[in-house]
Amino acid sequence: MQQLGISILIVPLVVLDAFPFVSTVMAQGGIGGLVGRNNIMDDGGFLKYVSLAIVNGFAFTHYNLASTYILTRISVVHHATLNCIRRLFAIVATSIIFGVQITLLSGLGIMISIAGFLAFTHYKTQRIKTPRPLSSLPPLFE
Repeated sequence: MQQLGISILIVPLVVLDAFPFVSTVMAQGGIGGLVGRNNIMDDGGFLKYVSLAIVNGFAFTHYNLASTYILTRISVVHHATLNCIRRLFAIVATSIIFGVQITLLSGLGIMISIAGFLAFTHYKTQRIKTPRPLSSLPPLFE
């Protein structure tokens, strides 16, 4: 999927971003200017950026592999439900870590998501407890 995505997005990337990138490189004095003194990449900024990009790519690849593995074990509906809870956790955790205040509207969204998750869990529990008929179709042979 990632190979298909990159093959589709490579043409717009080259068409739309090649000229601004080359202009920025030339304004910095060529490739050597990007890692030289007195620019946005000195003091190890370029190395830090590349390191973080590699770690991000590694983490994203493993997230996708784990998600694909989980999808082989559970249904798509259960995966989507658990993904909703993962996103809620990410929203709350990042707001605590970065000190972003949860507004009334965002708090309402979080509460609606939790209520939806609880409703889904309740429905699934009730469905498991209720015995289902073997078939709603009449028997073929009697």
